[in-house]
Amino acid sequence: MMNFEDELNKLLACETERIPPYEAAELVAAGQELLKELNKKQTDVSLQIEEIYDLVKEQDTRSLQTTIDAEKERANQLVFAAMALSDLLEDFCTYAVQSGSEELKHQASLLWEHSDSILETRGIRRFGMAGETLNPQIHTVKASVESPFPREQVVKVLQSGYVYQGMLLKKAAVVVSRG
Repeated sequence: MMNFEDELNKLLACETERIPPYEAAELVAAGQELLKELNKKQTDVSLQIEEIYDLVKEQDTRSLQTTIDAEKERANQLVFAAMALSDLLEDFCTYAVQSGSEELKHQASLLWEHSDSILETRGIRRFGMAGETLNPQIHTVKASVESPFPREQVVKVLQSGYVYQGMLLKKAAVVVSRG
């Protein structure tokens, strides 16, 4: 790397034989001032480049965060759409069981089991079964009835509940026993 100050001093040393000493000293001083000014400008430009880099980095981070947030929202929308479809499927299966048609009951049962495994592979777990003990954190009681089941045990599930990757999405709507 070239040292401009040394090069200027060498050049001026060669020329000093033709220039009076007081002018040579002034030229050296002016050259040194010019080098200091260039160094200051270089430092200023370096600081500006750092500021620009920080702004770009910050903008990239904001842009990336916006993209991540949009993808999370899209994933949430898909999860809730899957839950809504599962609720409709559950209603259909309940209807099929009540219809009296053994073939329809069988097909609905297969469809229900298959949809359950599809949800499971995507991190959504459906819950809510007759015989479970009432848990207010995951069950919403819609009614209570007299039954042979012990008190506060789920007698019937009106709508399943859902958990996605350990997070409760929807409580199960249940009917419980009064005992």
